[in-house]
Amino acid sequence: MAKRTFISVETTQEVKEALKRKAGMEGKTVTDVISSMVNEYLNTPISEAQENNVISLQQKIEEMQQTLDKHSQIINQYQQCLGELSA
Repeated sequence: MAKRTFISVETTQEVKEALKRKAGMEGKTVTDVISSMVNEYLNTPISEAQENNVISLQQKIEEMQQTLDKHSQIINQYQQCLGELSA
């Protein structure tokens, strides 16, 4: 069995008591409820919108890399020209 660890969640006393009460009525503990919610979240695939955002960011990074490469080439050309002028 995996070693257990703890996660703290900040809430109000009212919410904590309501959660404890409802979980108890369902024969569960607060830990059962929160663990179930975490597992459900982790097993839910990312949405299409999130996937599109990732793709969009990847495209922007590629565009930035291309721009950086072009600027690096220009800088190298200027450095070569300066070297030839100073010689």
